[in-house]
Amino acid sequence: MNKLILAENLTKEQKQQVILTSGKTWNDVITVNFQLRKDGSVANYSVDYKTDATSGDVVDAMSLLFADKHSKSYQAAKNRANVSNEQVNSARRLLK
Repeated sequence: MNKLILAENLTKEQKQQVILTSGKTWNDVITVNFQLRKDGSVANYSVDYKTDATSGDVVDAMSLLFADKHSKSYQAAKNRANVSNEQVNSARRLLK
């Protein structure tokens, strides 16, 4: 059985059972999904963290550096990263 709990509704005992990723605090947590055994004890859990939309990710970075400039994935990554063609071109020149 799964039990999805918002971070602000967690008890002290539930927080003690959860180990957060390095560099994360409880302010970064949105929800915790506990997987419970039949007796009610915790079998496993997963934590959903807040993400920063401006930070980008590895896939976007790789698309900017290696994808065709006319591809849809490149254009979407460029818009998410909020960079200019000159910035992408200078980064690509460093890789040559």
